Amino acid sequence: MKLHHSLRHAAGFTLIELMVVIAIMVTLAGIAGTAIYSHMGVGDEAKCRAHLEQLVQLGTKYSQDISHSGLLPTSGMDDDEDTDTVDESEGWWISVAPELDAVVFPRQMGGKMKVSSIFHCPADKRVEIGADSTFAADVNSVSYVSWTDASDDPENPNSCIRTTAKQNLDVLPWLSDGKPVKGESVTDVTTFKKQVMSTAERHNGKILVAYASGAVKVFEMDEDTKPETLFKKIAPDIARKAGKDKKKGKKSRRVEEDDDEE
Repeated sequence: MKLHHSLRHAAGFTLIELMVVIAIMVTLAGIAGTAIYSHMGVGDEAKCRAHLEQLVQLGTKYSQDISHSGLLPTSGMDDDEDTDTVDESEGWWISVAPELDAVVFPRQMGGKMKVSSIFHCPADKRVEIGADSTFAADVNSVSYVSWTDASDDPENPNSCIRTTAKQNLDVLPWLSDGKPVKGESVTDVTTFKKQVMSTAERHNGKILVAYASGAVKVFEMDEDTKPETLFKKIAPDIARKAGKDKKKGKKSRRVEEDDDEE
């Protein structure tokens, strides 16, 4: 009788034991899911970084051309009137893409240039782009935004970056993760918030930035990170210049107000 009872007990589980087993399985599944998700994020980040490194090479090739005199193109740069089917001021990629063999020019003005997949971050889910395919480039499909300090033309805040100017290229961003705006580069905190901040979700709170020197750096942020703090960390010289321009603007307005009172 005792032997029969022991065999019956060994063959089954109590309710508590079953609940413990289920809890352990749920926990392990959660850990495995997190690990897979994290691995996928790291994979996208690595691909995005590789894309930026390739784009930097194209930018360097562009700037070293004798006709470009050390310039890195930006969105909002002056249009080249000799190109009758594209307007370079719309987006930085219009100038850089021709350095690739895979580029396809539009047949008429207003058409979209087709570029390779390196212009698209795999974690950018606004549109789906194949890993080895070309796509029509515009503000909704290109995953990177241009930055500028207007060193080529102080009168145009979106002018090209002049790499031959006296400045530290190691702290001067050229491209970064972002959502492009037609004809507009990142020049201050306002454009930074609009074009860059929201894209940190692509890489689990990270933003990838390619500098005018060619270096690609990664910046991490969390829910408490202030846009002004991150902007200064990524682009200290542009932030400093934007602050000076803002002060000059306030001073000019005061002078105008004083003149009106007189």
